[in-house]
Amino acid sequence: MKKVRGKIFARMVLVCLVVILVAPPLQAYPPDPDNAALLYYQSFLTLAELDEEARDHIENVARGETAPDDKVRSDIGKCGGAIDFAEAAAMVPTCNWGVRYSQEFDALMPQLAQIRFLSFVLIADARIHAADGDFKAALERCLMTRTFARHVGDDTLISYLVSLSARKLVYECMQDVIGRAAGDAEILQWLKNRLTAIPGDALSPARPLEMEIEMVTGLMQMKNVEKLARVLTNSDDANVIAEVVKKTDAKTLERARQMYSERMKGCVVAFSTPSAYEQAHSQLTKLTSGFDPNDPVEAAVKAFVPTLSRILTLKTRAETHANAIGAAVDILLNRSRTGRLADTLPSGLPKDALSGQDFEYEKTADGFILRCKGKDLDKDEIPQYVFKVKK
Repeated sequence: MKKVRGKIFARMVLVCLVVILVAPPLQAYPPDPDNAALLYYQSFLTLAELDEEARDHIENVARGETAPDDKVRSDIGKCGGAIDFAEAAAMVPTCNWGVRYSQEFDALMPQLAQIRFLSFVLIADARIHAADGDFKAALERCLMTRTFARHVGDDTLISYLVSLSARKLVYECMQDVIGRAAGDAEILQWLKNRLTAIPGDALSPARPLEMEIEMVTGLMQMKNVEKLARVLTNSDDANVIAEVVKKTDAKTLERARQMYSERMKGCVVAFSTPSAYEQAHSQLTKLTSGFDPNDPVEAAVKAFVPTLSRILTLKTRAETHANAIGAAVDILLNRSRTGRLADTLPSGLPKDALSGQDFEYEKTADGFILRCKGKDLDKDEIPQYVFKVKK
């Protein structure tokens, strides 16, 4: 009897083992979010609650205006959880912030203020790593923040501009760090490989402009005239709104829609068509200016037309700064091979996007300068990028 029971038990054990080995493993928990925005929102919630003075100090460190001190190290340390969430988010390809487009001009985007501060936290952390001599960790943080800037996206013109602002912060930090890491060819080559491997910024103002055209032309309808009046006057005063409504008719709105649509679609074409910076700037300036302030229709259209020539300049300067970083890495790699900075600019380097030509190269007592050949047409200045090379 005992022998029979033993055989039955042995068979049961064998069956259980077969089931365990053959059956697919059970999923103990669901996968991590496949939308980076969900992780960024958690990062925002995890940011330390700091007073205005501490937040300003972090911004100054991120901008390179103040060296990292014990206070900023402590405050950034309190943001460790937020940085971890941001790191995880940067690994996720898709980022959808959940903008309520149906609300049109009334849509709120509270995440933009949080995005700005998180950018300061991430780059302040990069500058702390650099101050400690860990240049690779500093550059890793910069590259991660560049991905964050791309994730900020181009849902609206405002989000696009916030993205450009974050990129500027990244490149300013990288500009400083690579000069200090000039003696480490391994880090420089690693950075060059990463810059090549990581996709560039494909964001463009064209997408948000197309959405804005749809919203504005939809607003310029008689059924929405009260809402249009409120937007134009930036007022909730019933008397002010009523006065605008009284002076508006269907023919006036039709003319406004036509003028606005023609001009803005021309701007979309200018941003979407590859052309020299000066040429595109001239086109955008022409399309967004010359409105008659005494004509109610033209005055109304002007109220909805942003200064797109300046946005073009900011876009082109961001591309130029990125190219200057890439060129500087090659210059420093050449220095590591030859033992000294080249007397002239090596060939085949990334170009100045303002002019489409090579940067001007000038050796200095403590490094070198890459100077644009093209001019920022809005500020009437020639940008330059100074690289101080650590001996």
